[in-house]
Amino acid sequence: MRKTIQFFATAMTVATMFTVTNTQAFAAPYTNKAFELVQPDGSKVQVEITGDEYYQHIESPDGYTLIRDENGWICYAKLNEDQTEYVSTGVTYDTNNSQRSSEPQRGGGGLEKHLKIKNDAVKEKAEEVRKRLHGTDFKNTPNFEDGNSNGLLDSKLAASGDVKGLTILIDFPGTKSDISQSDINDFFNKTGYRGFNNNGSVRDYYYDVSGGRVTYTNTLIGFYTAKHPKSYYDDIYEQTGSYAKSDELAEEAFQWLKTSGNNLSSLTTDSKGYLKAVNILYAGTPDAGWAKGLWPHQSWYPKSDNFNGVKIQKYEMSNIGRDLSLYTICHESGHMIYGYPDLYDYDGDSQGTGTYSLMSTVANEKNPTPPDPYCRNIISRWNLPMNLNEYNAGTTFKAVADKNGNSYSYKWSGNQSKEYYLVENIQKNGRYADVPDAGLAIWHIDENGNNSKNEMTPNSHYLVSLEQADGNYDLERNRNGGNRGDLFRGGYKDSFTSNTTPDSKWWNKSVSGLEISQIGNLGNEMTFKQSASNQNPDPDPNPDPQVTNIAGQATASTSFVSDWESINALNDGIDPSSSSDRSGAVYGNWPETGSQWVQYVFNENHTISSCDVYWFRDGQGIDVPSSYRIMYWDGAAWQNVPNAKGLGTKTNQYNTTTFTPITTNGISIIMDSNGSSSTGIIEWKVNGN
Repeated sequence: MRKTIQFFATAMTVATMFTVTNTQAFAAPYTNKAFELVQPDGSKVQVEITGDEYYQHIESPDGYTLIRDENGWICYAKLNEDQTEYVSTGVTYDTNNSQRSSEPQRGGGGLEKHLKIKNDAVKEKAEEVRKRLHGTDFKNTPNFEDGNSNGLLDSKLAASGDVKGLTILIDFPGTKSDISQSDINDFFNKTGYRGFNNNGSVRDYYYDVSGGRVTYTNTLIGFYTAKHPKSYYDDIYEQTGSYAKSDELAEEAFQWLKTSGNNLSSLTTDSKGYLKAVNILYAGTPDAGWAKGLWPHQSWYPKSDNFNGVKIQKYEMSNIGRDLSLYTICHESGHMIYGYPDLYDYDGDSQGTGTYSLMSTVANEKNPTPPDPYCRNIISRWNLPMNLNEYNAGTTFKAVADKNGNSYSYKWSGNQSKEYYLVENIQKNGRYADVPDAGLAIWHIDENGNNSKNEMTPNSHYLVSLEQADGNYDLERNRNGGNRGDLFRGGYKDSFTSNTTPDSKWWNKSVSGLEISQIGNLGNEMTFKQSASNQNPDPDPNPDPQVTNIAGQATASTSFVSDWESINALNDGIDPSSSSDRSGAVYGNWPETGSQWVQYVFNENHTISSCDVYWFRDGQGIDVPSSYRIMYWDGAAWQNVPNAKGLGTKTNQYNTTTFTPITTNGISIIMDSNGSSSTGIIEWKVNGN
């Protein structure tokens, strides 16, 4: 029987997956995305939209900036005197008017293409909408406390297991969905789905990028028929960013849900009973534009109503249209389930992580890029990074690509736990088929950063930065969403050090110690050498003589244990005679492979300086791991034990690993399986006082 157990669920609050400020919210961005918007007479015009739910710049397909006038008509725009607002020229935009000149004269004078207001004005407008849309809404919820809530109410979830979401389908009087409930259900839940040219279903996407650790499915309910025509909610006269009519539609749908009699008790909730994932999909397309009406967005429900055993707070609303695409749903699900941050620039003056991450822009909506390693490996912890700091200078590493996005990364960290580098191998196939480049991707992470801050200064820089090998900083300078030359490879840019461009320094310009060289040629397996020595102090050469094995004082738990094995074998105090000794109980996780963990939780803090592990190998499917790491709970998050030395995998003996002493009430081992074999342990000693 599978046991999916959250780290530290028995003794403490689980590590916060991601924390955001109380005005931050989430959206899916578009760049020059073709849409049809409606004029007041009901006719539709073709436009291209760049932006998200907070701010949109809209142009005609031939590049002229557009704006709605005071009567709701879409017109050609000009700039006001200080270039902070768009002003209607009074000339109505009509793509069906064959008499319109290809170089139209506006009010007696020609207009330039691609007119834009000043960037500071864009930032101000986007921030105003963010505060209006989210800053007030979640403060009105029953669970908001003293302004410190992030509006997500416990965005913590075990990184593995089943996630069951809710999707409500909505029709309007006179506007019915072009796509059936059955087809939408397949889009969310069907294994091997290929409808509408998508690379799998939403379920397939998260199953793949998590390496099979997450099965995310949705229960579909509907169609609910709204009280008013679609045009009532998709109000072209509504103030930009208010979304008042869409809130009214959500309220209708939720009240209908309450009386529908559907049993929702099997759906996934957080610790407060709120559903983790709620989607509202409506018939048709967003007709109003300019970040209002029914433009796809995420919002909060301000009531604490009980819906057949569950509650609803955060939800996303988007359109069904005549086509289904993975990107928006997968992007918004990343926010709702795991608290992933947006990694694009809200004010549009840079590209964030470009098309290299699900949480930024997209190259192919049918085949969105997997989450970046910060989201999938640090936040979701599907594959914990290998710690480069633990190895000697001159060590050669192998980075293996995974076409589904389930690849390991390597981590280099310093004295500041929130700033570090992540290294991975990306190749242009599978779910990465549409990324701009292939090679060794080097990411600079600062958890105090913000991907709307593209100044690249010590005090103003990204949360997640892709170190672009060509040194052009195209993403930060808004030149493109990525291009060939961004990633490292042999025969091109084969090193990343404190003296290269880009360099491996920290944001404060100090030397990080990361010195990558001899990067291998492009391929599914790429090698590189870390040339710098670990600058962390060595473990205490004179350990406290009172140090003893304290494992017997802990409660043991695991990601999975075979039915016939025992997790309690880890600290039963029985020394084995060999790695195949079955005279007592043993721990094993057959038939599971990949990354598995075991952990000890103590009732109080202990100072721990080493561990002894006696591996189990039965010759029938359980073997020593290919690698492993030891982590400890620092009170807020899991961290690698500092300066680990040892990490052996020898059989028929204890493998001792020493490290700089840490004080904690929780310690864990994360094991990576050796090929198709599972892993096992007979005894695990923890030495401390």
